[in-house]
Amino acid sequence: MKRYKVLLLGYSDLAKNRLIKTFINSKVKFSVASKSEKKKIIGAYAQFQSYEDGLRNSLADIVYISLPNALHYKWAKKALNYGYHVIIDKPICETLSKIKSLINVAKKNNKLLSEAIFFNYHKQIVYALKLSGGIKNIKYINANFVIPKLKKNNFRNSKKLKGGVLMDMGCYASSVADIFCSKKIITKKTIVKKNNLGLDTSFNFIVDFSSQIYSGQFKFGGEYQNNLTIYTDKKIIKLDRVFSPPVDIDMNIVVKEKNYSKVYIVKNENTFANYFREVTRLISMKKYDYYFEKMIKINKFIDLLKN
Repeated sequence: MKRYKVLLLGYSDLAKNRLIKTFINSKVKFSVASKSEKKKIIGAYAQFQSYEDGLRNSLADIVYISLPNALHYKWAKKALNYGYHVIIDKPICETLSKIKSLINVAKKNNKLLSEAIFFNYHKQIVYALKLSGGIKNIKYINANFVIPKLKKNNFRNSKKLKGGVLMDMGCYASSVADIFCSKKIITKKTIVKKNNLGLDTSFNFIVDFSSQIYSGQFKFGGEYQNNLTIYTDKKIIKLDRVFSPPVDIDMNIVVKEKNYSKVYIVKNENTFANYFREVTRLISMKKYDYYFEKMIKINKFIDLLKN
């Protein structure tokens, strides 16, 4: 399979700590366009001081946009029109209409477009489904993702940069529904809390899928939680660190059934590497529309949580 070159637009913490390390380990050639980073970035075959310069001169095949949320739409549209395949950090955009607009641009230019949600590219997700006996056996699901209070200068705290917990964590709540729940929603209740600046900092919900109930808590500012619990008639299946599985630590799935518990060990994986391999495989196969329907479905559920 062809090895594709990547242009990173932005030098975020995710880019520094996850993306670039993966590219180096996987021998993926990459360049970086960053307005703020002046030092030489180890491993990059080229470095640009403006995003426009990078798009014009990188000679890459794929652009990965790792910028504050408010900049995603503008630079994704530019990259697609320059003729790149495009990956965008979650959340892809702040509105469903903008997502559909980008999809239309991708179709027009015959390019792949994908929102980078990759926690679910860990085998623990497949194992959890298998241990539950499939979606039809799942009766209740509970998800929790709570992180400590963010620093003031974090872009997630900025309304201007399109921060907020729904933008940052909504895709996790929505992806769980997509993976583990049946499709028909009967009723839903959501509580969204905002700070004194009007920025959403937590959301709780309960959704009735007729054959299943799905509840969750996602929050900025609190004692760290990161878990998913699945209930069937006979089992309770619990996953920890589910939304951010470390690349170097094996995951444990705890299954409680009747009067005993069993721990299943799932070998550590680099979920971004798994996701990126899929992206490049789909580009090689020219299946550029693979992610379109899923992006719309994921973000429709997020819209449901907002209202």
